[in-house]
Amino acid sequence: MGFWSGVTPESVQQASDGFKEFHVGDNEASIKYAEQVLSNNGNQMLVIIFTNNEGAEIKHYIVDNEFKIQKLKQLYQAFGIPMGSTVIEEWRGRTGIVVCKRGQPYDGKIYNKVSYLRPKMSGAVNSSRQPAPVQTTPQKPSQPPVEDHFVDDIPF
Repeated sequence: MGFWSGVTPESVQQASDGFKEFHVGDNEASIKYAEQVLSNNGNQMLVIIFTNNEGAEIKHYIVDNEFKIQKLKQLYQAFGIPMGSTVIEEWRGRTGIVVCKRGQPYDGKIYNKVSYLRPKMSGAVNSSRQPAPVQTTPQKPSQPPVEDHFVDDIPF
């Protein structure tokens, strides 16, 4: 029987619906895995796999180019990693926010991709985003203009 062992209507019904994806926008996530590898072009790069509580995973790439330091700083700040840390095994389990956007079509499908990383906000509302209250000054009762008999001879 081999392949079909354990396949029953109940087991299929209880199985996961399949592929899960990070949503466009903010996704609370944790670092599942990070690895230093060579890109297809032979450049050193860091591959970080983020996971969320729904079981979705997404990869983020930091290539050794002019944006490397900026992207590493963003990762360190977003996930509370000590600045300059190179022990990537210690990054596992750290949480932050992965902001995703729609990716480009690939093999006829469009998958979301990482746009940038940011730290979780403390508290429900960020006070810096609230509009400042409008200050009103009490109005004085209106008074009739004072007659000073001034003549303005400039023709405007």
